[in-house]
Amino acid sequence: MKNSVNILIILLTIIALLVLHGNANAVSWHDDFEIELADSWQLQGSDSIWQNQQGFLRAKIDTQKQWQTLFELYQFIAFPGPYNNITIDIENIGASGENRIGIALGKHFLNDAGEVEETGYYLFFTNDMQASRNGKVFLGPGRRWPTDVLKEMVIQFDSGRFQLFGDGESRLDFIDANLSTIDIIGFVFVAYVTDREITDDAWVEKITISGLAVSPKNKITTIWGNLKQE
Repeated sequence: MKNSVNILIILLTIIALLVLHGNANAVSWHDDFEIELADSWQLQGSDSIWQNQQGFLRAKIDTQKQWQTLFELYQFIAFPGPYNNITIDIENIGASGENRIGIALGKHFLNDAGEVEETGYYLFFTNDMQASRNGKVFLGPGRRWPTDVLKEMVIQFDSGRFQLFGDGESRLDFIDANLSTIDIIGFVFVAYVTDREITDDAWVEKITISGLAVSPKNKITTIWGNLKQE
């Protein structure tokens, strides 16, 4: 009871300060997957299961499909895009078997009527980087590393510039002039299914997204979400 009262006092103080300042600024979002935050993540796909288990986010394929590549996106929805000048820092991320897990950064491309015509992604895996369009992965020679598991994976995006770091090592640094902002952030889980029983999985321990530009109202939501994990 005492802890709840203290949290309420802190929250009311924060609200008062935000009302006085009245401006939006950048915040950080952290999830250590100790408790499920249903309003923070949303599965885009129907062939996988994502669950919080003992301080980890774990994903596994769950499908009747065979002999095809599955693309499953666990999208960050706590604060909708567009996003710019952000840093995504992930601790302990990996996959077993032939599965691959990483981060997808996506962009909606509109037609002349202002409707979404297609969605393009850059997929940053623990051991590879690929491009994707509308959920179809374009497998190519790409750039590969012998690291199915990373202690730390960091991705920085700033006005079309993408930088990837694996366990402190700079792996990629490139610019896409067509992407001044991105619309989608999410974990991506890719697996090729055959006719055998699927037992492989993927996991993530922690994620921090810095540089999120939000309104005072959403900032309160962010702080409250972080306080609930204390």
